[in-house]
Amino acid sequence: MKKLFIYIFSLSFFCSFSQEEIYVGLHYFKVKTEHAAEFVEAEKNYFSKIHKARIDAGEKIGWDMWRAVDPEMTNSEHTTFIFAHLQGLDQTLRVGNPNNMFPQSEMSLVQKERGKMILSTHFVQTVLKGGFAPVDGKPSRIVVLNFHDIKAGKDYDYEQFINSRVPSMQGNALLKGYGLHKIVSPQNDGSDYISARFFDSQQDLHKNNVNTTKPSKDRLNRIKKWYSMASRVKTQMFQLVLSER
Repeated sequence: MKKLFIYIFSLSFFCSFSQEEIYVGLHYFKVKTEHAAEFVEAEKNYFSKIHKARIDAGEKIGWDMWRAVDPEMTNSEHTTFIFAHLQGLDQTLRVGNPNNMFPQSEMSLVQKERGKMILSTHFVQTVLKGGFAPVDGKPSRIVVLNFHDIKAGKDYDYEQFINSRVPSMQGNALLKGYGLHKIVSPQNDGSDYISARFFDSQQDLHKNNVNTTKPSKDRLNRIKKWYSMASRVKTQMFQLVLSER
């Protein structure tokens, strides 16, 4: 699962995984759109290098930066980014300035300017519970996150049901990866799990939704079973900006 996780928000997935569970911390940043390009440059020139140093030191597994595609999250007023921090359950989330990679005066100025760009932030901690990745391990550019509310006492059954569908998902050539994440930090919107679907492009995502076929009896039964356990809270779509491993 550690390798799966390395793909799941970066994305350079693999096709097999162990049973080790790994954190995927999702750090949301709402930034003034007029400063969005500058915000990305600061991440590229400073913070991505800091995360890479943490990775090389064995303090985390990976880090990814994504930009929201949905108009309510990215528009003329603000742009939403999400940072995915991939870490073992025994690893502590750190950023800082390890081994004084950059002069402290320089980092202080960068942090000060960065603060002027940011409108708000919030953090969602999740644990990867299952999924798959392509054999070729090529990075995916698009991720669709579906947030789900699970009925009381149904968490175990939901995880088992979703993971039983993974082999079928792997047969979809357009779907490049899938991850099931359990939310372990408090949430105010009722979300309990996040499913992440990865595509190489928005075009592939659209193609994936083109066909309309008559559902079989088995499919109808699966749909009924899903709705007996879960309901969708919201959907978000992001495009990959930066990634470090």
